[in-house]
Amino acid sequence: MKTNITIFFFLFFILINSQINVKISYETVYHPNNINYNGFKIPEAQKEEIEKHVTQENKKPRKFVLYYENGNSFFQNDPSENLPSTKQKTEYYRLKNKNGIYRLSDYLVEEFYGYYPMNNVDIEFTNETQTIENYNCKLALYKNGNNISKVWYTEDIPISAGPYNYYKVPGLILKVENSKLTCYAVNVSKNVNKNDIKKMNPELKVYEGDELEKKNDEGKEKMLGNSRQRAEEMMKSLQKN
Repeated sequence: MKTNITIFFFLFFILINSQINVKISYETVYHPNNINYNGFKIPEAQKEEIEKHVTQENKKPRKFVLYYENGNSFFQNDPSENLPSTKQKTEYYRLKNKNGIYRLSDYLVEEFYGYYPMNNVDIEFTNETQTIENYNCKLALYKNGNNISKVWYTEDIPISAGPYNYYKVPGLILKVENSKLTCYAVNVSKNVNKNDIKKMNPELKVYEGDELEKKNDEGKEKMLGNSRQRAEEMMKSLQKN
């Protein structure tokens, strides 16, 4: 009898969660790292200007949005922000029948999806709490390989979802902190326009495992080559002026 009751409540919990639709607006501030010039020779005076510009740009919050519908989630750049043509798009998809994350890889020259199983994630729960957007949140340490992040999640919205590739906690993640970025929710809404929820493009290929690693390496080389070419053109233009 007890087993039947447990199964009933488990199925009821899944049913309720699958009916939750929510839209969360986030802002991300990136923490500046040392700039890698990849062997390209730039005068020290111009390096100083470049690094000053990068630092100022990193201080500006970047806007993102997360949609959750019927167990599926989609995280992307906020459509209201116009990305420069040289900026890679951010798109993460999670399907309720998959354990991992699909991420769009752009590299400015070719688009494809990478599937990341997320099997090496360990979660350490703590007793620390914080209020974010009027929601009571708990702190968990999210360990993905050698990377450790602080994630703040609320069980008031009992769904496993969050920005980027963060989700493996019993509640909606409203804040992520690590050495590379701080991402925090600025608005939570139950009013979801289904037309705004982008689906994965069936025409793009999906890579995983060794094949994905090889594809990512190829893409990075192509992007680096394009960056060097643009830098050379910019330097020639500056010299003419």
